[in-house]
Amino acid sequence: MWVIFVRVVMSICMFMLYSVMCNAQTITFIAEDLPPYHFINENNQPDGALIDLAKATIKHTKLSAKFEIIPMARIFTMLKNNPNAIALSLLKTPIRASQYTWLGESYFADAYLVSLKNRTDEVTHLNHAKFYQVATIRGYSSANYLKNAGFVEGENLVLVSYYQQLWQMLYKKRIDFVLTNTLTLNNELKHSGLNPSLITKRIHLTDYPSKLHFSANKALDKHTARAISHALNTLKENGEYQAILTKWQLPLPAAANKL
Repeated sequence: MWVIFVRVVMSICMFMLYSVMCNAQTITFIAEDLPPYHFINENNQPDGALIDLAKATIKHTKLSAKFEIIPMARIFTMLKNNPNAIALSLLKTPIRASQYTWLGESYFADAYLVSLKNRTDEVTHLNHAKFYQVATIRGYSSANYLKNAGFVEGENLVLVSYYQQLWQMLYKKRIDFVLTNTLTLNNELKHSGLNPSLITKRIHLTDYPSKLHFSANKALDKHTARAISHALNTLKENGEYQAILTKWQLPLPAAANKL
């Protein structure tokens, strides 16, 4: 009888310890500086639509969270080394699919070929662009996308290391098109000191991955992962997700409840 009593007490203690650990566990949400999605506001605090989404998600769990706005290179480093780090808006590409834990879709970023407005050539399909110079960032999924589509570096594909180089080359007419997405476009032009009104979207690349996800290290605790995924789905079902996007004047994804 005494042995059974001890076992029961130990089981209760272990359950209580696990509950305390879950409550005390702190998730670090990470994202780059991309207003209005995630940025540092005038009070030097992380802010933005997806910051609000993460905060609302956490309220539906027993977890605590902090937020960091950091460069993209550091985001990938943290995802690799910190089991409790969660990126707010990572594209799920074929290469990345097996590298991370995917917790749910947070938003979208449509991809386009863009050019200067004053171009007069008729380019309406990606294959048409193979007769021109198309550029993107080396090492990005966009570079692999173009290579898989038949573009060849040194012929019709230009790869650069920084987006500032990319846009300067376009505005100086050293290249014809840039592959980019709607999430980063205006922010990159602003930081490059260039006038966004001089460019236009030419080709919508509908087969390019566009859905952004909460994504984490594969070592993220499974209970934590399930809790966050469930909470995010709850927000989409009860209307909180849509309300957050409306607050930030962002368009709703198609069939938002089914994201």
